[in-house]
Amino acid sequence: MIKLRDYQSTAANAIRRFFAKGGLHVILQSPTGSGKTVIFSYIAENAALKGKKVMVLTDRIELLTQTGGTLEQFGVKPFFIRAGTKFINFKQTVYVAMCQTLRNRIKLDLWSKWLMRDIDLFIIDESHKQDFNYLFETGFLDKKKVIGFTATPQRSGKMRQLALDYEEIIETISVKELVKRGYLVSDDYFGVTGADLNSIKYDAKKGDYSESDMFSRFNSPKLYAGVVKNWLEVAPNTHTLIFCVNIPHAIQTCEEFRKNGIEAKFVVSKMGNPKEPDKDAEQGAWTRYEEKIRLYQLYLDSYGKWSGTRTQIIDQFNRKEFDVLINASILTTGFDCPAIETVIVNRATLSTTLWFQMIGRGSRPSFGKSHFNILDFGDNASRLGHYTSPQFWSLWHDDTSSEDGVAPIKDCGTDSKTGRVMTDKNGIQGCCRMILASYMMCPFCGFIYPKKEAEEIDLKTIMYDTMTRTAVVKKKIKDMTIKELVEYHKMKNHKPPWLWRQLYFRGGVELLKEFAGQNIWKKGTLDRAIAYVSGLK
Repeated sequence: MIKLRDYQSTAANAIRRFFAKGGLHVILQSPTGSGKTVIFSYIAENAALKGKKVMVLTDRIELLTQTGGTLEQFGVKPFFIRAGTKFINFKQTVYVAMCQTLRNRIKLDLWSKWLMRDIDLFIIDESHKQDFNYLFETGFLDKKKVIGFTATPQRSGKMRQLALDYEEIIETISVKELVKRGYLVSDDYFGVTGADLNSIKYDAKKGDYSESDMFSRFNSPKLYAGVVKNWLEVAPNTHTLIFCVNIPHAIQTCEEFRKNGIEAKFVVSKMGNPKEPDKDAEQGAWTRYEEKIRLYQLYLDSYGKWSGTRTQIIDQFNRKEFDVLINASILTTGFDCPAIETVIVNRATLSTTLWFQMIGRGSRPSFGKSHFNILDFGDNASRLGHYTSPQFWSLWHDDTSSEDGVAPIKDCGTDSKTGRVMTDKNGIQGCCRMILASYMMCPFCGFIYPKKEAEEIDLKTIMYDTMTRTAVVKKKIKDMTIKELVEYHKMKNHKPPWLWRQLYFRGGVELLKEFAGQNIWKKGTLDRAIAYVSGLK
């Protein structure tokens, strides 16, 4: 049996009061690593003890396993509804269902009537996602009690407003307080300043940057090399999780690490074989098809060497059989590996939800873990907030596009300075038809614009001051004096092993002993420090 922490108990009581006042739909906000699964498992257990039936909804198979395990620690053995489940166990009190499976089942009269008649409470995990919209849009949950759980109750762009489905947000505890109590670890943040993202279009439907534009921006030999260079400089040999733009970006990032002798693997969703255009399609369609075929072949060639099934690769990573795991939109939620020491965000986003989900993967405590590193190549923290910065959540979001008005255009292949019509690297001359200024390939003739060579990135050490709520660029940690290291260590509220590690890498055990003597450490402290650093790579 799991004993609730004080803030978890407070959250459960707040939900009880909400329902007691006549409320029906509520969101509980609690940071990544705070134990949301524990809270809703406790609520499910209590509801079941009172004779109520509970449906827990999730959208990932990893979450399905995680949820079931926590429920069982509360003495609840749930009935799982997943692909292949055809019959209902009416005797159960708690059910855990995959979102898409339930969506398919409620089309059947038996299932829909059972849900409407028997289920008293719906618990929705990762409720900020749109996968659960169908339950609200159909009016299925109008008279049902619903609790949505998420670390980031926020949507953007043309997504459905959370306020249409929920009445209130109940907030629990801050990341800063969780770090202070030792439930999460502190961070070292390394980022770029003033990243040029002007060439990346806004996708109003997704409420984020255009994936194709972002890939074009980040798909550069210098940028791939820069990720590895910076990792080797600030976080070498650390257990690392990397988030990339898309599948080809993840594969080529993996390739760059392996070229440098670093054991890396990737996990991505299955890539489909591109469909050939119609025979009378424009040349641009054929050019795009050829590029898709090239990337598909890259996927086929790389999968057998550096990847495998999601379960296989994650199990190997959890067992520390390799250091660097690269993914694209796969491991943002439902993936818990406390041993992660470094999170690399090799992309940009406008989504507060996505940003905090990604960096939260490294925040969990683990034996011997003093902190975790964030390497931010998209300047995301300057837009969306730092790891411990306070956040303000709302059920409403601005659903207007950032690109109102007439989109800028250009003449295909025409040099804006000279007016000359250019020929691309494949010998295709621009057709001079009007196209969007953001296009790097003409959809009509297939002309490909020359790509501006990206500059190599050099990450800076940036500290978020929780008192002034400002980000301050500091010296690189490796360039700090001993005095500056000690000051930084105190300001960041890092655990003692962080300082032991830094001293050891500078001067070995001798520097540790010298520092211990100058600062009058107890013998036990020095012994623990030496034992800790002796296990470092």
